[in-house]
Amino acid sequence: MALTTFAITAQNKNQDRKENRSQLRENLTPEQRAELHAKKMTLDLNLNETQQAQVNQLLLDMEKNKPERPENRKEMTDAQKFEAKNTMLDRRIAMKKEMKKILTEEQFTKWENGKQRQERRFKNKKRKENRSED
Repeated sequence: MALTTFAITAQNKNQDRKENRSQLRENLTPEQRAELHAKKMTLDLNLNETQQAQVNQLLLDMEKNKPERPENRKEMTDAQKFEAKNTMLDRRIAMKKEMKKILTEEQFTKWENGKQRQERRFKNKKRKENRSED
């Protein structure tokens, strides 16, 4: 009985964290999100001041030009899904080109490795969520 109580409590805490994170993200302006992301990258990649300013400006431009997310992706037509995916990939390609101009070779490699690790974690998380729904 104690084990069941513990498991339920742990699941509730995870759900609360997710909700708090998404609320925090929604309440931040694009400028605030870009600044926080740039500072995190500065810590991770050891950016100099010029690079930090350039990355901050790039992230700000990307945040301001980010397309709106649809309310319900399942209701989108195949053409709309294709267009959204195509736009997202174009944005990623542009971001990668700009980052390559700003960062040194070593920093760029570290940034790409971090992005790949982040994508793998996200995919694993999605798999676990899909399994639990079944």
